[in-house]
Amino acid sequence: MEGLYAIQIRKIISTIREEGWAFIFICTYLFFEYVRPQSIYPLIDIIPWVPLVLFLSFSALFFSGDFKPQPNKLNKLMVCYALVVIFSSVFSQYPAVSFSKWRTFFDWFLIYFFIVLIVNNEKRFFIFLLSFLIYSLKMSQHGFLSWLRRGFSFTGWGIIGAPGWFHNSGEVGVQMCIYVPLAIAFIFAIYRYLSKTKLLFFLLMPFTGIGTAVASSSRGALVGLVLAGIRPLVIRPRAFFISSVALSVVAALTIVSIPDESKQRFDEAGSDKTSLHRIERWHDGVDSMQEYPVLGIGFQAWSEYYPRHYQVEFEGTPLVHNVFIQCGTELGYVGLSLFVLMILACFVNTRNVRKMSRDKEDQFLAIMSYGFDAALLGFLGSGFFVTVLYYPYFWIHCALTACLHTAAEKKFTSPSTTEVQDTVVPLPVN
Repeated sequence: MEGLYAIQIRKIISTIREEGWAFIFICTYLFFEYVRPQSIYPLIDIIPWVPLVLFLSFSALFFSGDFKPQPNKLNKLMVCYALVVIFSSVFSQYPAVSFSKWRTFFDWFLIYFFIVLIVNNEKRFFIFLLSFLIYSLKMSQHGFLSWLRRGFSFTGWGIIGAPGWFHNSGEVGVQMCIYVPLAIAFIFAIYRYLSKTKLLFFLLMPFTGIGTAVASSSRGALVGLVLAGIRPLVIRPRAFFISSVALSVVAALTIVSIPDESKQRFDEAGSDKTSLHRIERWHDGVDSMQEYPVLGIGFQAWSEYYPRHYQVEFEGTPLVHNVFIQCGTELGYVGLSLFVLMILACFVNTRNVRKMSRDKEDQFLAIMSYGFDAALLGFLGSGFFVTVLYYPYFWIHCALTACLHTAAEKKFTSPSTTEVQDTVVPLPVN
């Protein structure tokens, strides 16, 4: 693993080839999902890239015969959540609408299981996570440079990402709340192995990520960053003071860089039109949960239900602007309870990783477990103000924490970890 920790390009390439086609295709999926070149360059959008690489990934996995996932509470909870989506659609106020939008969730259901089945050892986890960070860096450097070109000034529309999941500035802000703590944890975990040039490259990740979050003009993104920063990113108590000082410096620099207009928006929080708009939707969402407490109004039925049952005081898209209320209105308290249990299961996974790696020399996985805790807090903080439950954020995070747990189990609890090789379809190595 030291060659990977040192980001030796030849070692990374040879490892990717050794790990087989299924792994290559699932990494390729991540590229098309997060960088979205098919949306940036319409010329190549004639091919359905995401479905294609997922099909190829499944085909390679099928021929490898490696279908058995490691036991994880998240796997069972995902199946239970899928059942609630089905039953909620059956008993929906608008069944045709619910059934027509099944892909909104079931695409993530399949992607989750593809990832946890394929990314099943530390080498694969490291490279998959590295890919996630590099693709997010592409997003953050674009946002930071856009902010730089306008003189670090405030704009109401914030930052626009590539068409798709991250086109809206609020959605870019949510991704930064997940990406920044993971990038910081990654740096803590591998900095001893890096040259000065490589370390500088990775330091660009949190730097541009925080800048993009500020440039997004999203109050939710800044709240998410604050929550993410609360979680310590190191495992040794003696390093707590150093990390606290570092976080304090970062927080001070972030506050100084926030434009006055953004600070004014915080002063107006709760009384401005945007806040009142959200409060109205939250109130109506909770009200509908009380009326349909078991399975909700129906999966993805809110856009039909809301304008027919409530007097809309503020114009705009009928979104509920809160991931918890979004889940509760559509799937009732049954679905909301499962959503909360999945959040808790992510924290249980990371805690178990720390237990398994206790007193071990190699602390990469343990340090990353803190990063995933902070990233989840960042998502929950920023997701409290936007309707992004069925965006990649939460479902990819669940998959990554399950993969982290699997990697730790194989590394620290298997008696023959170093001897057993995964069943793969290897590429020829010259």
